[in-house]
Order: sequence, then C-alpha cells, then structure tokens
Amino acid sequence: MRKWWVWPLLYSLVFPLTLTAAESARDAIASAPVSSELRAILTADYEIEIVVQPHPGDAWTRLALRVTGDASRWEEIAQLNGADDTLIAGRAVRVPFAAARPELRRKIIESLFPRDRSTPAGWKHTVLGGRGIEGESLWKIAEWFTGEGANYSAIRKANPNQGLSTRPGDVILVPKRLLIAAFGGESEGENAQKTAEVRKQENHQAERSSTDEDVPEAAAAALGQPALTYERKASEPYAVYRLQKGEALYSSVAIRFSGRVYSPDVGDVLEQIVKFNQIEDVSRLPVGYPVRIPLDLLLPEYLPADDPERVAAERSKRASARVAKRTRAVNLSGVHVILDAGHGGRDVGTIHDDVWESVYMYDVTLRLRKLLESKSGARVTMTTRSKQAGLDPSRRDVISQYQDHYVQTTPAYPLEDAIVGVNLRWYLANSIFRKALKSGVPREKVVFLSLHADSLHPALRGGMAYIPGQRFVQGSYVKKDAVYLARAEVRERPLVSHSESEALLAAGLSRDLAESIIESFRRAGLAVHPFNPVRDNVVRERREWVPAIIRHNIVPTRALLEVCNLGNPRDRELIKTRAYRQKVAEAIYRGIVAYYADAPRPDARQAAR
Repeated sequence: MRKWWVWPLLYSLVFPLTLTAAESARDAIASAPVSSELRAILTADYEIEIVVQPHPGDAWTRLALRVTGDASRWEEIAQLNGADDTLIAGRAVRVPFAAARPELRRKIIESLFPRDRSTPAGWKHTVLGGRGIEGESLWKIAEWFTGEGANYSAIRKANPNQGLSTRPGDVILVPKRLLIAAFGGESEGENAQKTAEVRKQENHQAERSSTDEDVPEAAAAALGQPALTYERKASEPYAVYRLQKGEALYSSVAIRFSGRVYSPDVGDVLEQIVKFNQIEDVSRLPVGYPVRIPLDLLLPEYLPADDPERVAAERSKRASARVAKRTRAVNLSGVHVILDAGHGGRDVGTIHDDVWESVYMYDVTLRLRKLLESKSGARVTMTTRSKQAGLDPSRRDVISQYQDHYVQTTPAYPLEDAIVGVNLRWYLANSIFRKALKSGVPREKVVFLSLHADSLHPALRGGMAYIPGQRFVQGSYVKKDAVYLARAEVRERPLVSHSESEALLAAGLSRDLAESIIESFRRAGLAVHPFNPVRDNVVRERREWVPAIIRHNIVPTRALLEVCNLGNPRDRELIKTRAYRQKVAEAIYRGIVAYYADAPRPDARQAAR
C-alpha cells in the first residue's frame, strides 16, 4: 500500500518547483505555451501536465478557480506541489490535465497536438510520438479525450487497423459518442469517465425506480464483505476477486477495493488492474472472472488479516472506539451544534451546470438550523452568514447565485480568500467550543458539522462523510499572519494541537456521529455512497489527507458531510428542489438525534466490554 506521504515527497524530488517552465519541459516529448501564464507539457511518460506561473499577489484559490473552475481544489494542488497554503509568486505550479476546465483541456490539446481536429464523426488525433518508435498508447488517448482509459477498446474498434501501440503520424479517430464535452461530446456528465458497463448498470438502476428518487444504493452495501483470496509469493503480490453476476470491473473492483472516488483516480486504478490482468475488453468479462488486484491498490480493510497496515488500522479503530464515551441527550437537550456551510463568498466550491455548491449548501444548512432550533433543545451556531440570503431557507427550487458570505468572527471576515476563510472557520469553531466548556457544556455535547456537495465520478451518487482519522491530525498548527491575528478568536489561542489521546477520541466520536447520519440517509430513502460511506481521510491522486476544516478543529465530535454528488446528473437535479434539500436536512437532524438517543448507558457499556 502506498504511504500517503511518499507521493508529495517523490513529486517534489522529481519535479523541483524552482524550475521554470522552460527548464521543466527540457526532458519532455513536447511543450507548448497555452497562455501568458500557462504552458502544457507532454512528459516522457505520456502524461499531460499544466505548468502555471502565478500572478503577483495571487492566491491558491484564485489559481485553482482559473485553471480547474473549482476554487475548492486549491488544497490538493498545493499538496501535489509540496507547498503550504501560501502561494509564492514566480514559483511554477503543476496541475494535472484531468483537473483542468473543459475549455482549457481543448486549448492544451490543440497546443500540444496542432494537427488534431474535430470532425462530424468525432475527434481525430494525430499521434505525436515519443523518444522511441512508439507513440501514445490507446489507453492514454482514451483518458485525454473520453475521460476514461477503459474506453480504449471502443476506440480500437473504431480504428480496426490500429494495434494497441501507436506510431508517430498515426491518426486515431475517437468516436463522438465517447467524447467529453470539451471535444464535442454531447454532455460532460453523461460521457465523461464512464465505461459501457457503468452506463448499463445505471440504466438498470433507473429502470428499477418508478418514483421521483432512485432506489437507495444499499443493495451494493448489503453484499457484505467480499471474498478475496491472496497470492503473496508472486513477484508483485495480489488479491483475487471473482466477479459476481451484474458486477462491473469499474465499480465493483476499482472503486470498492481501492477507495478511489474521483474520476481520474478511478481511471488510474482501473488502468493498473486492466494491465495487470492483461484484459483486452473490460465490457466482456464473464461471471466468475478472477480479477487480480495488486495489494498496493487495496484499502487496509481488504488486505490479508495479518498485514501490518491492516493490523495497525484495525488497532487504531478499536482504540478510538474504546475511548469514545458518548453521552445521552434527550431531544438534544444541552447539546451545542456548530454548523458550517461549505465554501461561500468568492469561493463557490464545485460548479456543475450553474449549480453552485456554496449557494445550495447554505440553504441546506439553514434548513437544518431551523429544524434543530424548532424541534429540539439544541443550541445552534453558524460559522458563516449571507446578507442577501439571510437566515430563512429559500422558497424557490432553483436558487439565484450570490457571493456575500462572511465568517462570523470578531470582526467578521468577508469570504474573499478561501484559505483564510477555511482557517478562520475552525478558529471560530474552536473558540465556540472553549466558551461552551466554560459555560458547563460537556465536551461530548458539542457537535461540529460542515456541509458540502461532492464532485465525484458521475456514476456515483449520494451522501458520504469524512471524519478526522487519528493518524492525520496529530501535531500542532498555528497562523500568525495579520489577517488572522486581527480576529479575536485567533488571538485567544493561535496555536492548536492534538495529542494522540485527543485524536483517538475525535476519531471514535466522529465515526459514531457520521455513521448515525448516514444510516438516517438510508432510512429516509436518500442515496448513499455504495462503498465505505464513512471515511477517515480523502484519497485523491495517490495522496491521503483530512480536510483542514476538521483537521485543525478541536471539537471532539466533528465531521464533513458530502450530502450528494454534483457530478452525478440525478443528484444535481434533485439538489435544485426544495423538497430534496428539506429531506436531506431532516435526515441529518434525525441522525444527530439518534446519535445522542442511542448512546449506551454506563451499565450497558460495561456489559458490552
């Protein structure tokens, strides 16, 4: 299993950030300017990279928004470049091709491959070639133009005289039906990163549903722990999983066993599995096919029982469960809930078809606040507010866009810089927590929830939650910039730290809360991510981390909840209705109530031990 800290380190060693764009392109197959600040590079490994020169006074969020269209991706870009949350002008920044805005991807391709062109039948790509006699693989071509490497078999069928390898000058037709929107496809959401199997599976699910909402995806979760066998003496140890009836290599293997949920990551894992098994066509695998999965792709829980990584993960989970002593609260009496609406202001979060994450999550947060205050004995505090939207939920299905959110620190901070905004949110939450303790509220009766909408592979639907994994939050963190020290909440205690015992307690309590909310989603008939819907870290581009909003937060019971996937057309349409947003808010409310109602009494806990 690859360690989370290795990839940023290796990346920084192989691609030093002090290199200029010209220097970084020296060993590349091709390099071309795309704009005054941006250069595209085709590396010797046939990866397309974007090298960006930040503007003077630039910020990570502004750079991420310009290049990817999603300001919230600043953190993964910073970590990919081995940088902190301060963007240094003049230092080149690398961004993966798959993360770029659709229109930017097309400009990059046209710059690197000037002989490429769009035709009524699809996109015609002229192979540029490499340092040897071979050019780009069909898998890479499928990744670039369809968003999914597994579509290489369909591309090969459209080019019957083409082998798996290519030569410089070969012209490859990528059929229009496979193309993502950037290259003339009909719809990014329908065509991007999907295999024929995934589309077939989605159609089958749609046929089963005759109501306004799809049948919950609990059926996949109900399959239980899948059966794996292991071959550990091979030169590259692997596990074997036999495909069941109706299962797809894409979802039932790549997504389930690796934990990847973002489109490029899932495609990367699938590519490795296809190559490892020498599969010619992923859409023609029979029931019972023994899929070999390299052990370093597996989540810890799927490794052999005696594997050190699995043993360590299970030991940590048991330890956190032992120290997580929940308390009862009838009708949430005495409970203090801190609500955080994800993103806001100039950081609009994920955008799909003009659906802004910040606007719709603020409305869900307002609905949850209203339920908590009107139906329970809980006290509620929000980290942010909007002057335009106020504190009343929207009376409309589709909500107009606005960007006047501010963090309710002293003084308030208009949400102009997303990084500063995120840090001030957890500083504010920490201050609220300390004041609650001073007023006599038990630490177990303070809850922090940050509400978001995900941007995952379009085949995935539903809610999932992130909690602070114990191994990711230990240590200290401090901010001393003037913008922070101008706020009273920061001056109270600029340094935040987590001991091992505090990290274990937070992991245990937060997992219990997240599982209660996810279970409430299922009972309400809301879609839930089919595999591992409660996770203790984000896995993206071969790196693992915990979002800052819950990493530096000292509220023991805290979670980041992704209520749906805006990358999925069905979830995206649902979030644009008041009824669905209200149903989500009610499910979260019932999950919090159940968390405190189901807390075991001391005698029951002792009997369980």
